[in-house]
Parts: sequence; C-alpha cells; structure tokens
Amino acid sequence: MTYSKRNTPLATRKPVRSRWWKLGYSLWLALNIIVAVGLICSSYAGVFNPAEVTGAGIVGMTLPGWSGVAVFLTVFNLIWWRRTSLLLIMAMLVCAKPLWYFCPLNLPPGKLSPEEAERSFTLLTYNTLGLMDQESQPGPNRTLEYILDQDADIVCIQELYFVSESESLGVTAEQVATLHKRYPYIVFTKSQCVMSKYPLSALHIDYCKPDTGGDDFAAYQIDVDGHLISVFNCHFQSIGLTGEDKQLYTRITDGHANRNSVNEVSNHLLAKLMHANRKRARQIEMIGRYIKHYGGENVIVCGDFNDVPDCFGLRRLAEFNLQEVYPQVGFGPMITYNANRFYFRIDHVLYRGCFKAHSMVRGSLKSSDHYPLTTTFVFND
Repeated sequence: MTYSKRNTPLATRKPVRSRWWKLGYSLWLALNIIVAVGLICSSYAGVFNPAEVTGAGIVGMTLPGWSGVAVFLTVFNLIWWRRTSLLLIMAMLVCAKPLWYFCPLNLPPGKLSPEEAERSFTLLTYNTLGLMDQESQPGPNRTLEYILDQDADIVCIQELYFVSESESLGVTAEQVATLHKRYPYIVFTKSQCVMSKYPLSALHIDYCKPDTGGDDFAAYQIDVDGHLISVFNCHFQSIGLTGEDKQLYTRITDGHANRNSVNEVSNHLLAKLMHANRKRARQIEMIGRYIKHYGGENVIVCGDFNDVPDCFGLRRLAEFNLQEVYPQVGFGPMITYNANRFYFRIDHVLYRGCFKAHSMVRGSLKSSDHYPLTTTFVFND
C-alpha cells in the first residue's frame, strides 16, 4: 500500500522553507564563516614576522573586534540556530590560547601570606609622558605623586629624561627630595629611567637607532635580597601619528568620515602601522640578543611595547622562556593606553626565574597617555 503526501502524519513532515528563508540562512551562515575565519586569522597573526609578512601586525590588532562579534553571534545562534553555533564554538576552541592572552579569566589572587610577603617585591612600569599632565590638572605633579604613593621596590619608566623641580610640570622640591630618599639608586639612560630600593648597575646596550628605528632600551642588573635579576626596560617603536592623523582617526570613530577620509586611512594610517610593526620586529630581535648575553636565570622584560597581546614580539620573547604576567594573574581584557581612542593593552611585563607573578594592578590615573602597571612577584620557597 502506498501513502500520498497528503496522508503523511504531521509529525513526520519536514517544514517547508521558503526561498527567502533559505537565502537569509545562507547569508547568515556566510557571516558566521567570515567571523570564524577573521577570529582565527587575528588570533594567530602574531605567528608571522611583520618584517616579512606585510600587514600581519595590523590583523592581530583586530582580535578584540572579531572576538566580540563571535561571542554575540554565538549567543544568538544558541537561541535560534544551534547547529550554526557549533562553527563559532569550534573556532573559539581553536583560538583558546590567544583569546586567553587577550582576555584571561583568572580567579582573584588573594592577599599574600606574611611568609610570602617577606619573599615578595614589586615592580612598577610606567610611560610617564615626560611627567606632563595631559589633563592639565593643578597642584603637585600627579604622575610623580602616584609613583611615590605606590612605593614599588623597582620603578621602570619610559619617556623620562630627568627629574628636577619644575613649575611648568608641577614638580615640587618636596617630591624630588622624597623620591631620592625613597630610591637611593636612580639611573637615567636616554629617555629611560629606573629607580630602585635595591643595589643596581646599568648594563651596556649599544645599538644604532637608524638600524632599529624608534625609541630607547635600557638594561640593569639588580640585586634583590641576594637574587641577581636582569631587568630590561623597553620602549618599542610607536605608531608615530601626527596631530592631524589623530584628528582624522577621531573623526572616523565619531562616524563623521566620508569616503575620502576612509581612503586616507587606508593609504596613510595603515602604512604607518605597518612601518612601525616592521621596526618593532627588528627591535625585538635586538633585545633577544641582549637577553641571551646578559640574562642569566632571573630576567624581567617590561615597558611600553606599543603592541597588542600575543603579538609577534611577545611570541618571540616567549622563546627565551619568558612568561607574560597578565595572562597568569589577570581577569578580563585590559587597556593600558588611554588617549586618541586607541584602547589596547600595549604595556607588558614578562619574566623568568626563581620567582613567580602574584598579581598585577593597573592604575587609573590619566595624567599620562599610558596607565601605570604594578606587578607583585614572590620568590620561590
């Protein structure tokens, strides 16, 4: 006996999909595929040397955008199209490590025990913008006041040439006197500065700026309670945007840009980004050679990297057994640059040796265009 379609039980009939529904689903599936590919490409862009692969560094900067869209689409898919959600879930699993470096989800570290506190030391890294206050707040210099309030054992500063009483910068004689009393060991090297409560000696670093481009580096050997630590204070190549570049970027992010402005970004700002990425790649190789030469067992590399989490530079430094602090102790994405709407984590701390990272605290002061980072380390028992 045969049954006609009309006699088929309703429970076994397949729903009839309209042509428009199928078209919409195809477009939605294509969108999910594009986001999955974008997520994977931006997650692993740091594998490629920007000096050899043009644009790799820029692709890596787009990870926050792709990850945000991927999470939104996944939630939407789980409600409406569960099968489609598997695509993005698989992509996020493939990108688990880079996503963790961008947005770690560690539990709060808790307070140090008295015994751990005895074995701990703190390090503050801060690009101080030459002690200028971008918010032009009156009173004593806020950047210097923050450094004194933090009372870190070691302070690594970028963009600081000297510290002296200055009416224009709001630096008071009392601040200078307190600073020298607090830190008996202060070394200036070009635009870098280290202040330490522990004995230190500067290590010789010789390089030619035209070969590496960009900013400055400095290295020190610090004796922390009998442990010799090689500390590398870095300020890698910045994007180098002019005032006009920043105004253009602001107009675009405000939605006030026309096609000519967008083309200008493509031809001008992106070119500057790629140029800076290539220079940073050369600087990372140079720092790597000094880590090999001076490093020893205990090493800290910190400063203004001008690059995002899991970039080529951080991946390259990981080859020297250096671990990044924030993915080990942080929670959620962190922003360390607060100006011109370039909201990225571009200041980093890496380490290796007979100590471990316990916590990292980002300050909220906006006197500089960078936020300060204070890391607490604990020597192994």
